[in-house]
Amino acid sequence: MQNPTQTHFAAAKRVLRYIRGTVECRLKFTRKDCHDLIGYSDNDWAEDTDDSKSTRGYCFSFGSGIFSWNSKKQEVVAQSSAEVEYIAAAAATNHAIWLRKVLQDLGFEQVKGTILFIDNKSAISIAQNPVQYGRTKHIKVKYHAIRDAIKYEKIEVKHCGTDIQLADIFTKSLGKDKFMFLRSELRICSLNTKEVC
Repeated sequence: MQNPTQTHFAAAKRVLRYIRGTVECRLKFTRKDCHDLIGYSDNDWAEDTDDSKSTRGYCFSFGSGIFSWNSKKQEVVAQSSAEVEYIAAAAATNHAIWLRKVLQDLGFEQVKGTILFIDNKSAISIAQNPVQYGRTKHIKVKYHAIRDAIKYEKIEVKHCGTDIQLADIFTKSLGKDKFMFLRSELRICSLNTKEVC
């Protein structure tokens, strides 16, 4: 931060207060027979007013809980919400392919395609239909790896509603109720309050 303002200072204080208040929170894992890798991918759209770049987020669960996640500002300015969600899904796809290899090495080969939940139907359409050339030709080729992953059944993209999009927590500020709901769905629980998750 080259030139921090009072807004930056207030945000930093808020983060530190949150960390202090959640020191007792832990990821909760339980024994589960299901060993499917499942992913969620999401993005805000041009939330950064300085450069109009978006923040992507994705997370993956295996068995009973989340074990891999990422949140990162995208390198490019997207021209639509579908494009920005598609770029986030491409990043999640690359990570899913790597996770599948790691799980295979550990003896948990993923026989079926990894389900990747996306809350933008247009992004799903772009991923599943490479014929939409006119609308998508400006999207860099590196993001189209998701199409190969779908073709070779390594990934299966599915729609999920925004209200249950777990990756939403990695992309933007949320209201308290939604934040607490997603935190619980990610199986992040406080040891002190005996939260159910």
